Amino acid sequence: ESPQEALVRELREELCLEVRVGAELPGPRGAWPIDAAREIRVWFCRIASGSPMVGETHGEVLWLGPDELSGLAWVPADAPIAAAIANSVPRRPVAILNPVARGHKAVVGLLQHHADVHGWPAMTWLPTTRHDFGASQSEQALELGADLVLVGGGDGTIRAVAERLRGTDIEMGVIPLGTANIFARNLGLSPHDLGHAVSVAVSGPARRLDLGVCRFATEVLPTQTSRDHLFLVVAGLGRDAETVAHTRPHLKKVIGWLAYFESGARHLARQPFSVLVDDGRARAVQVWSILVGNAGTVPPGITIFPEARLDDGWLRTMEVHVDRPWHWAPAAIAGIRGSQTSPLLVHGRTRHLRLTPAQPMSLQLDGDVFGPVVDVEIDVDERALLVRTPEEIR
Repeated sequence: ESPQEALVRELREELCLEVRVGAELPGPRGAWPIDAAREIRVWFCRIASGSPMVGETHGEVLWLGPDELSGLAWVPADAPIAAAIANSVPRRPVAILNPVARGHKAVVGLLQHHADVHGWPAMTWLPTTRHDFGASQSEQALELGADLVLVGGGDGTIRAVAERLRGTDIEMGVIPLGTANIFARNLGLSPHDLGHAVSVAVSGPARRLDLGVCRFATEVLPTQTSRDHLFLVVAGLGRDAETVAHTRPHLKKVIGWLAYFESGARHLARQPFSVLVDDGRARAVQVWSILVGNAGTVPPGITIFPEARLDDGWLRTMEVHVDRPWHWAPAAIAGIRGSQTSPLLVHGRTRHLRLTPAQPMSLQLDGDVFGPVVDVEIDVDERALLVRTPEEIR
């Protein structure tokens, strides 16, 4: 008889319950120690049939929610188990998923399975739509009292949800179902391993991460500053943003993030533009683009900001000084190698930055394009978002 079979039999004999044994709750050494010679193993179970009935060996049966477990006088061996149960079960999980994304059906199945075997309460499912890819769904999650929001979509969906969860204690799990998935990739999550991504989203440790915050004035409304817009990975002003803006949608559907390279090739010969940069040291520069990074890596896994960390309270900057087509080869090599000394790619770091282009320019935030803009302010919001991550992240 296996331990799981013994558990089923004991619950049948003592409480008149038929149960399905789910996932094991691992202890510090696999099992939970009682003393030097004995240990306890713990599983989540769901009732398949029956109601608890008190027999001769029990005086009372008491149903408790996770938040009530700490109020009981547990014996020393059981106290850490009760605490681990309370910490591992969300009270109100909400899933915000793109229903037409590739991998959506698989993710739903993985989430349902995890919820079932780990004893979760019923999941609330909030699908995104073509015209609303996360904003109102996030507001609804807040109204429902969610304590865990699982987000399955592209960078736009993840950014929309992050804007609503910013500054709260609500944990966010990230499941990459988009084209570039640049934030997920910086967390070490891949759309090609959705099983791992879901596992991290539902049970990974929660960390407080920084956010990039951007406000801007547009060519249409030059005297009016926008609301806060977030970026989790990178903001780009200039030709970089134009490259993103002119990426062909049908190519994105067919070849994914590689479509950005096709658009980039068409924009390599664009001329530099003038911009006033003020990061505490005001100066006018001629650049092809200015990039501001909260994280370091962009598709296809190129680290353009080697020193960037998602929780260090700094943003990294890069001025791209390319004004001749033949400069692109050495610039690309410097970028791939993470060189900090190339005159073509000038690196810096800042907590606040203002950019004022001499002419209206496009702005991109994690691949979403705004503008043309005439003035941009960027700040870092330190440790503002609580995200479930793998054990090791940059």
